[in-house]
Amino acid sequence: MKNKKLFGLILSLGILSSVIIPTGQAIVTKAEELDPADQSFIEFLLSDINYETEIEYTHSPLYNEDLEVNGRQYDFTVGDIEGYALLTEIQGVSKTFYEVEELFYNKQSPFDNCEGLPVYITHGLYLDYKDNEFYNILDNNQVSEEAVEACAYKGFRYCGMGDIVTQTQTVNYTTKSTSTYSIQYDLPNYMGQEGVADCANVAGAVIIGYYDRFYENLIPNFQSYTRLGSLLRYKTSTTEVYELVSELSSLMGTQYAGTTFAEFQDGMAQYVSGKGYTYSTTNVFSSGHFDFNKYKNAVESNKPVALFLNTFAMLNGITETGTSDTISNGYINSTHVVVGCGYRCDTYYDGNGAQTDVRRYLKVASGTSSYNIGYLNINGLGQIDRAISVTIG
Repeated sequence: MKNKKLFGLILSLGILSSVIIPTGQAIVTKAEELDPADQSFIEFLLSDINYETEIEYTHSPLYNEDLEVNGRQYDFTVGDIEGYALLTEIQGVSKTFYEVEELFYNKQSPFDNCEGLPVYITHGLYLDYKDNEFYNILDNNQVSEEAVEACAYKGFRYCGMGDIVTQTQTVNYTTKSTSTYSIQYDLPNYMGQEGVADCANVAGAVIIGYYDRFYENLIPNFQSYTRLGSLLRYKTSTTEVYELVSELSSLMGTQYAGTTFAEFQDGMAQYVSGKGYTYSTTNVFSSGHFDFNKYKNAVESNKPVALFLNTFAMLNGITETGTSDTISNGYINSTHVVVGCGYRCDTYYDGNGAQTDVRRYLKVASGTSSYNIGYLNINGLGQIDRAISVTIG
């Protein structure tokens, strides 16, 4: 197990010039001695904490379904706060990526209770390989090799919509206020193909189609919108859009099981740089969780936000009686990628004027015909794994 110490100030300034390794008496060495997995972990952690501080960490191996080393658990200390991160190695079409999949503060990793080999093959599943069998660490139930292979096939990819189940929530109140915001003209809402795991490619195309308004060579020989007087509307089902989604699928190494976050980022960067522009993103998480204020600042700055979902709920509608809201949602037990462009906030008060509840919804290009540009319900339904605001210029 390796132990290293470094200073966030150095890395947050983008000057990867030194790292301090405690060996009795501290010595200074070149940052290049950090391997790519370490650098990916450090960059992700610094984007999440968003402040300058000292970081100490150790790492231990994680294994894939074939019992080969394929990732790491990082146990770290940031200032006075302890945490852990789970990183996996992603084999892309032409390169290898190192991707932090989960990060928590002040929480024990399930793998700390592992008796055999820690096996990490998909989000939220923690396996212990012992006595020649796989066991779910959370309940100690045996997991069949067939189930392990199915989870490994999915891996850490985002694959698109699943079956929709209606769920309702109810909020009682005396008075209520609502605030909304959206990027002007919203976003394009391109559609994926039925039965094809192309949601990440479609989300990337939505972002490119939006920025094509300002940089019209992003999609060659195509204008992504039409003007109707003072209004602007995005084109949707065109040959150029389908070709763009197909090109992104190739660049992102999309498989039948979908696309990983790292390959989404790599494919987007390749596409945009190939058209002569730059692609950059900013983490919209803080302390391991989705940060609504960061999201709000991004969309109010006209920057779309790619949201990588691991189960989610789209808003069907809100029935208001004046004293209660019945909130109907379409819940999907699946991974998906959507692009945020706005929000709605409902704030509830009691008879004394005291705030009793706040419900937030993210306005998104859903990539589906079922919801089009709709609202993602983030109030206790579903999970956001990643969120990044995107700048192209």
